[in-house]
Amino acid sequence: MTCNIFISLKSHNCTVDAILAMNPQITNPDLIYPGQIIVIPISNIKCPLLRRGDRGPAVSRLQNLLKFARFDPGSIDGIFGPRTETALMAFQESQKELNKTGVADEETWVALGAECSPRIEVTPYIVRPGDSLFIISTRFDVTIQSIQINPEITNPTVLSVGQVINIPPS
Repeated sequence: MTCNIFISLKSHNCTVDAILAMNPQITNPDLIYPGQIIVIPISNIKCPLLRRGDRGPAVSRLQNLLKFARFDPGSIDGIFGPRTETALMAFQESQKELNKTGVADEETWVALGAECSPRIEVTPYIVRPGDSLFIISTRFDVTIQSIQINPEITNPTVLSVGQVINIPPS
């Protein structure tokens, strides 16, 4: 019995080339065997390509960003279903620079206010109207606790528009 290497790509957010680079023992990328140990590179994609049928924390993040943008994806459940797709398409249609595809690509993530680039240093952020620690943590894909360590935040439930806070590296 054989397995196809392409089976794991979607669930691990990586490419065939990335898997082959880490597994020189694979001589034919179309053929791997049950029980064969291979290394799957861990992806550091903060804004992955998402579409209907996808599941997980990245989908929850997308759903939250859609909700913040006032496009209702339904419950925040981490399941990219028809309601999330409809909300995403409505958002894409509202943005001139986006194609209405129903697929969350990097351009869509950025239009939703997401920070997609990994950061290796602290980033200053200016609080916008309507921001909360939850919204900011979702935008930057960091924990609320990591933002709360800012000495500028004296009350985590009250942020002032224009206030500068530091976002930790991701």
